[in-house]
Amino acid sequence: MEPKVGSGHLKTKNIEDVKSIINSDFAVINPKIVCGILHLKQAAYLAIKAHEGNYNFAKEKSTEVLLYLTAQRQISKAIEIGGVTSDNKSIAWVSFGKIPKTLDNLIEFDDSIISRESFDYTIAKLDDSVLKKLNSEEKQNIIMTRTATLPVQSR
Repeated sequence: MEPKVGSGHLKTKNIEDVKSIINSDFAVINPKIVCGILHLKQAAYLAIKAHEGNYNFAKEKSTEVLLYLTAQRQISKAIEIGGVTSDNKSIAWVSFGKIPKTLDNLIEFDDSIISRESFDYTIAKLDDSVLKKLNSEEKQNIIMTRTATLPVQSR
């Protein structure tokens, strides 16, 4: 099954309502770590491949996708970086199965939230002089390359 991805503005102020729909096949993510819809789809695809190839770091694909998006091997660190908190006004999400029926009640869908143009590239820890020379597609490619290299990074 092809993963489905998206993002949206929260309709609720209670983040626990949002967290309650997280399961092994549905991830809720801080949109600040997502560099465009392509980045989110890439992380979902890599999580699936990791589970199919038995080189996954997490038991659940919903956690695995967070590891890829944050380029972390440690689950607690990935959750700290990319998990949602009460400060979130919007979320990104990945579904590896059925999308929870309550998602419509919790968010107003808006994929512009995770556009590569609105991404904060300073988290890439690149020098400002380098960032200024790159267009948004080139910057996104750097972020996506880091995402793709997670399985081969030294421990």
